Amino acid sequence: MAKIHVIIPAAGSGSRMQQQIPKQFISIGDKTLLEYVESIFSHSLAINSISIAVSNSEKSIDNISHKFSKKTKIFFSGGESRCETVLNTLNHIQCSSSDWILVHDAARIGLTELNLREFIDYLATEKVGGVMAIPASDTVKRVNKNNEIINTEDREELWLAQTPQMFRYAILKKALMEFKGNSTDESQAVEALGLKPKVFKGNPLNFKVTFAEDLIRAEKSLEILGKK
Repeated sequence: MAKIHVIIPAAGSGSRMQQQIPKQFISIGDKTLLEYVESIFSHSLAINSISIAVSNSEKSIDNISHKFSKKTKIFFSGGESRCETVLNTLNHIQCSSSDWILVHDAARIGLTELNLREFIDYLATEKVGGVMAIPASDTVKRVNKNNEIINTEDREELWLAQTPQMFRYAILKKALMEFKGNSTDESQAVEALGLKPKVFKGNPLNFKVTFAEDLIRAEKSLEILGKK
């Protein structure tokens, strides 16, 4: 039976937050964002291992690493980009080619254990994998470099990608190694191989904390989910 290994890329600087520390180490209540995320996976019986990838110079991780579960390991495998960080971390994980690699952002704390379980079940028999996403609800405009609208997209065919994103180990590693440039997510690299990942409808509360004002939304989300 294929195992599931989680990678949490936590090597980014979070510059858009305009904070003194990377956003994954910012606290809401008595936990950092990274701790909230790690706990989602550590409580799941379906997860075999959790790898947190931080930059070589990261010191904040020392303050919280002792709070992680026994199946969680810290790797100083951060790269110049997200895809490089994930690829570096893949090289530290011992698994078979058919095992699953599940990648989740360190600043998405709204994922529920039910969402996670249903997502894993949905992809369990797939050969490639897929992503959690939500359908676009607003009208989407395509613009040029002058901010002029050049087209209105068909939102019925548009989804907003989230994480987790889950792919077979061999496929994901090949995709990241061969992708030209920096993929914005794992799915983009897999798509470049000519493969077609599946989409699973996610939860609007599973948004990515990006800007300072998102922390207020995140705190309210935790209250709704009963995590705070």
